[in-house]
Amino acid sequence: MDKLFLAERVLFFIFVTLNLKSTSWRLLSCSIVLALCAADMMVACTGSKMADYSFGAILGTGVLQSVRFLLLVRPMEEYRHESDKVPAYELPFMQRFFWSLNVVYSPRAIGWSFMAENSVVPVEPRHQTRASFIASRLRWLLSHYLLLDVATLYMRCNPVLSSRASIASQGYIMQCLNVAVACCQYYAMLTCMHCAAAVLAVGLNLSKPQAWPQLFGRWKDAYTIRKFWGKVWHQMLRYNLTLFGPHRPKPNPWDPVSAEQSSASNPRQREPWATSYRRLCYAFVCSAFVHVCGDVVLQLGIWKNLSSTGASEVMDAPNVIGYSAPYLLLQPVGVLVEDAVMEVGKRMGLKEGTWTRTVGYVWVVAFTSFVLAFSLDAYSNALRVGHRAEEGEADHTTLIEAVVNRMFGVQLVPLLSAWFPGATGS
Repeated sequence: MDKLFLAERVLFFIFVTLNLKSTSWRLLSCSIVLALCAADMMVACTGSKMADYSFGAILGTGVLQSVRFLLLVRPMEEYRHESDKVPAYELPFMQRFFWSLNVVYSPRAIGWSFMAENSVVPVEPRHQTRASFIASRLRWLLSHYLLLDVATLYMRCNPVLSSRASIASQGYIMQCLNVAVACCQYYAMLTCMHCAAAVLAVGLNLSKPQAWPQLFGRWKDAYTIRKFWGKVWHQMLRYNLTLFGPHRPKPNPWDPVSAEQSSASNPRQREPWATSYRRLCYAFVCSAFVHVCGDVVLQLGIWKNLSSTGASEVMDAPNVIGYSAPYLLLQPVGVLVEDAVMEVGKRMGLKEGTWTRTVGYVWVVAFTSFVLAFSLDAYSNALRVGHRAEEGEADHTTLIEAVVNRMFGVQLVPLLSAWFPGATGS
């Protein structure tokens, strides 16, 4: 493991555990952690571009966590887990340290006092026993591994995805399909990892099934851009991305009076549209920052690899720093457009129904396929620069290929590649 990253993480958790009260000390501790993150970003190079990008995004998330837990909140005093008997700051140091690990690595806040209402789809009642839960997650693991395999096979077969041509060069329909496959591949990979972790944690009796709901929300809710991000996709980043608020005022979790208050006697008021939109804009700025950190580490890795091999094209290597940002920064614009359209529809007396949701799904797919193409093209080109060909994802034979080749002696990639249209305008 990277020594700077390990030092940054250990110091971060020590500072959180110390529960520093002085603003000066909190600023100093946060500055130290941020300096270590920046230094690690400059020297990190895993040898794999996908790993470089992911590690950069992890460092970016660490920056947001440091700002949140060391500057903006006092977790020991403001947060409470449902199993806590006393405030965390009253615990011995080592117990506070592990409490800090728990709260920081609970990205969806399951069981915590700061968990947002209806933010997570709970585990179904029929899957809340250990045996049924493990069986259900193993089924999900198998089905999503097959989805990952199909998406990877598609990317190996489509000639545009293995060249420097734009994913939009095959026409708009294929552009939508190419974007959808790229998203499905990422979705399936994360779901497989989450299911494997859930099976291990519950199987070893380290946690209860209720602590492992599905990684993503219900896809049927993704009929607007706002719902796609808020209810489906941003589950694991919700609280780190909304650290700048604006937040609703929350009572002290240890206040006995607030615990007796019921939602029926104090109904939750709908917050102003401007407030929610401002929070959404802040969230996407933070998300863009995290992904640009991935761009930075990826770019530095490309330069280092080309320099170490003595390649003459170092200066000609494509610049990918900032290419992740436009897609994310354009999301609030999409939300603004759909909010305006829905408001006009309401004033015209239109009711939400099957046909309006169908239009919504089409809108989300069209908007995403349009704005994501730019970032995917830049990232795809970067993957083909500065590293050995055998390190490319497209060179990994899929399980489907291996089975078909063994059973029928057929090479799938050459066969299926002939079915794809060539790039237009290239």
